[in-house]
Amino acid sequence: MLDLKTEYQKICEALKVYDKEEAKEIAFLLLNHLLGISKNDIITSKTVKEAEMKDLGTYIERLNNWEPLQYITNKTWFFEHDFFVDQNVLIPRPETEELVSLAIALKPKTVLDLGTGSGCIPISIALTLENSRVFAIDISENALKVAQKNTSNLNANVKFEKASILDFENPFDTAEFDLIISNPPYVKENEKPEIRQNVLNFEPHLALFVTDNDPLIFYKKIAEIGLKHLKQNGCILVEINTYLGPETCEVFRNAGFSKVELIKDFFEKDRMIRVNR
Repeated sequence: MLDLKTEYQKICEALKVYDKEEAKEIAFLLLNHLLGISKNDIITSKTVKEAEMKDLGTYIERLNNWEPLQYITNKTWFFEHDFFVDQNVLIPRPETEELVSLAIALKPKTVLDLGTGSGCIPISIALTLENSRVFAIDISENALKVAQKNTSNLNANVKFEKASILDFENPFDTAEFDLIISNPPYVKENEKPEIRQNVLNFEPHLALFVTDNDPLIFYKKIAEIGLKHLKQNGCILVEINTYLGPETCEVFRNAGFSKVELIKDFFEKDRMIRVNR
């Protein structure tokens, strides 16, 4: 038998690429995944069978190669639910939870999510607003498989279709929406040196990066989609590049929207834009 507290401390020390506080959290999440233990089990030095820890070395090696824990466990927590994730989709961020909270506060009856990835945005909305009709698209078939898996796992009512934001043709029978929401690619190529290796080496670049010469291309297309498919009193909510807040607002104003609001996230960074028609 192994002492859980001792094993936890060993994992923290073995995670060389993370700082001390990150290593503590990752070590706990890894043990929770392997054993289903709580933090109290570590504090009280619960004992575990050695056989239950047999894959630990492989996991630590992968983590020290900067592979995200979420891809190793195929699991991440978002808006009070466990979502399946793999390298075909971005790992959902806390800032995106704030975007979902803004969306739910609007209580839209019809929702369109553009570039859904794991499906975390539309699924979270559908699970909270059970009477809403929620639709989502992505250009990646593999991402849509992940989104469909999450819909099934969480018993959410969301309709997914393959479609492109940049060349959008509405694949749904609903022509107009109360809310159009999106967390599109927005990281410029020249920002790559700022990106940590666990993101740069493992998360899908298709969902992350845009060219330096046209970094707001997706927002221009979302504005066009909004003009065509947003109801008269509808709303657009988008997550944005924190360095390009005013410029992104101008995209929507130039498209003809007069009510454009730049919203800061929990860390006081420009992170979201709300557009009302």
